[in-house]
Amino acid sequence: MDFVKNVLSAVTNFKAYPPAVTALLIQVASLVMVASSLFFLWQIQGLKLTLIQAVFLQSLLALLLTRWRKLAWWWCVIQPAFPLSLFFLLSAPVSSWWYLLIFFFLLSLYWSTFQTQVPYFPSTRSVWIAIDDVLPANKSLSFIDIGSGLGGLVFYLAKKHPESRFSGVEIAPLPWLFSVVKAWCNPVSARFVRADYHDLDFSQFDVVFAYLSPVAMLPLWTKVRREMKKGSLFISYEFPIPQVDADLCIYPEKTVINNATLFVWRI
Repeated sequence: MDFVKNVLSAVTNFKAYPPAVTALLIQVASLVMVASSLFFLWQIQGLKLTLIQAVFLQSLLALLLTRWRKLAWWWCVIQPAFPLSLFFLLSAPVSSWWYLLIFFFLLSLYWSTFQTQVPYFPSTRSVWIAIDDVLPANKSLSFIDIGSGLGGLVFYLAKKHPESRFSGVEIAPLPWLFSVVKAWCNPVSARFVRADYHDLDFSQFDVVFAYLSPVAMLPLWTKVRREMKKGSLFISYEFPIPQVDADLCIYPEKTVINNATLFVWRI
């Protein structure tokens, strides 16, 4: 019982943890609560449930706890799906080596997402074109994409502006390695660094582009204001700086289902 109390206490004090840790605690709490309840019902009433019925109960409880803790909407999809997916995957006649390979693939792709809360999600060509239209014409620039993923934006701009320097910084190993290998095979002025953008000096760049997440924007804006030179540009796709009006707003993909904005600030 002390273990159950400790888990529930940890979930209750969720604000001390990143959302991914809170989600994990919710899964542990729902598992413990379902297992304990079923054990007592079996002891007292002789009631037994099948394993799949117990898994459905855990999924439902995980969803309720997730809503109670007011996590982002996507956790309300992930949390109930996780126990069910795990059950069916473990029931499938698949070698355990495949699970290990998939784990390492996802780890190399998402890396520190649980801490940074910045998932891998690439921008599209229409966004690249809109950014290109914003860049000062007939001027050599130093441009960096923080969280560059597979490097699509950097390669696109480097081909369009061979006189300028385009860089990408990425912390996840797999996207960074893909970008480096592609850069070796393409004679363009594209450079990729595996690092945390917090460790960079933004004063070295005329343009900084970010496609991160709402959580990252305020700390990033503090760094931008502290380090970027006067006259430089900071561009963010989809995520604005809270309570800071952009100098320019562009809608590169204005459709019924996508009305995301490209925000531009002149420093």
